[in-house]
Amino acid sequence: MSLRSGSFPPRGRADGARRRGAARRAAALAVTLSLLFRPGAAKADDPPEGPAREARFEWDFEQKKLYVSVSFRDVVDRTIRRKLTRGLPTTIVLTAAVYRAGSTEPLSTTAHTCKITWHVWDEVYLIEVVRPGHHSNAPKPTTTIEGVLRRCAEVRDLLAGDQTQIPPGTALYLKGQVQVNPVSPQVLQKIRRWLSRPSSTSTAAPGDALFSTFTGLFLRRIGEAERELQVTTLPVVPGVKPPPEKRKR
Repeated sequence: MSLRSGSFPPRGRADGARRRGAARRAAALAVTLSLLFRPGAAKADDPPEGPAREARFEWDFEQKKLYVSVSFRDVVDRTIRRKLTRGLPTTIVLTAAVYRAGSTEPLSTTAHTCKITWHVWDEVYLIEVVRPGHHSNAPKPTTTIEGVLRRCAEVRDLLAGDQTQIPPGTALYLKGQVQVNPVSPQVLQKIRRWLSRPSSTSTAAPGDALFSTFTGLFLRRIGEAERELQVTTLPVVPGVKPPPEKRKR
């Protein structure tokens, strides 16, 4: 039935049309993101998952935000170290998810990117770190490889989730991968842009429609890289940081 100029469909029908239109737009967005973040297929020569490593999980003293500290210095082998000493630009990327012990369903995701550039005139490495909750991208200098490893091949107090995603008192483990110089700069840029958002965590909540798309980006390959390392930590119940006034003592 055609509508005369200035007439409108009944309110219920209009609301239904709007809901269907919103659903179609959300579905289209999900498809677009899936294509944008589509990882490469796994290959037979994928790096094996090594032994579980130790990590420290800690809630802030209000138990609202969860932080993780873990080292992956072994990703910097002799070849990568040689490139660093020769001043070649290097990027190290950690993408990971937090799981409840005994489960394979991710609770939250996190990431850490570190760009290393040799500054010839000052003879220092300039290090640019992007991570959730950290919005200062000003490069920090260090003069030694040890300084590079400390800032780029281990993370300390990396924001990994919040109380809406992870119940306190739960044993957790971290699983993800580290890549050195990913070949896909477009996906890397998307990760860095995502981490720079003014939100408290790096991912949507599990109940959101796009959560599976986001976790797919973090849990699978983000492109070929010069070196890759699988990271899995031992399950542990997070501790709780003391109040700021006690930490100062």
